[in-house]
Amino acid sequence: MKKIFYLLIAVTITSATFAQKATDNFVGKYKTDDGGIVNITKTAAGFVGIDDMKKVVLKDVKFDGKEWKATIINPKKDMTASGEILLEGNKLKIVARKGILSKTIYWDVVK
Repeated sequence: MKKIFYLLIAVTITSATFAQKATDNFVGKYKTDDGGIVNITKTAAGFVGIDDMKKVVLKDVKFDGKEWKATIINPKKDMTASGEILLEGNKLKIVARKGILSKTIYWDVVK
């Protein structure tokens, strides 16, 4: 019984640690998984990410009450997907979904 109790406490703490908030601030520069740099800025409509080639790669970033939703764009492959983003320490976790497929990538904060 004690093991179950401790397990429930650990799960609750872990969930609270990684919970998304409407006050999350994504503004900054991030190094992408392929070595590029994306600059995320705040706009009146939410957040937008522009890469070093001046192409939009992240747009319509808005909090829906539970999580941050976004449109993810891969200009090299001319593909667009919907997904979620989440701040995890010094990383930005991006989960892109297209149909039944999904891909998770991480961008590192550039200081």
